[in-house]
Amino acid sequence: MSLRPVLFAALTILAMACWLGVGAQQPVSPDPTQVTAIAGEISQRSEHLKPMFEQVHAADWVANGAPEAYVSQWRSLAEQNDAIVADMSGIAQHPEAMSDIMKALFRVYRFDGDLNGLLGSVRRYQNPALADLIESVAAGDQDGVGKLQQYALDLASDKERQLDVENNEAQRCRSMLAGQPPARTAAPKKTNGTSK
Repeated sequence: MSLRPVLFAALTILAMACWLGVGAQQPVSPDPTQVTAIAGEISQRSEHLKPMFEQVHAADWVANGAPEAYVSQWRSLAEQNDAIVADMSGIAQHPEAMSDIMKALFRVYRFDGDLNGLLGSVRRYQNPALADLIESVAAGDQDGVGKLQQYALDLASDKERQLDVENNEAQRCRSMLAGQPPARTAAPKKTNGTSK
């Protein structure tokens, strides 16, 4: 009787046990439907800001003594705001894409920082009430941004746990395989003093 089929069957059973062990120990992932709603909230904030941006006339500020850099900064903010809407739409479609979530969060944080830096100019050169309105609408989604950040942290922790489980199972399987006796090969048949 050859040991190869028996050894192959034993290794196959061992590999299946290891594979099933990894699947059984995986924790439950964060709920991706939550992130779809959160992305919708943040996107809605950006949509509410669009008509307010149209009321800002940064080019007119230059005539009142403002530096020309404000025009390009304001244009950049409007473009960032549109990009946030696109990012949130992508997140809603692929809520487990960690790189998309991180990119969107960085964009929101940059937008908020740039907006805060420019609202003083809106107050000074155009209309303090408009600046206050923009500021209040922009601050309205901070709860959503915080939830998206927490979701990203939970997703990263979940993926790390999964990798730890897979690594532990792989180590367990390796140690089980290392403990198996080496396969014996059949001695070559001798015929007339020569081996084949």
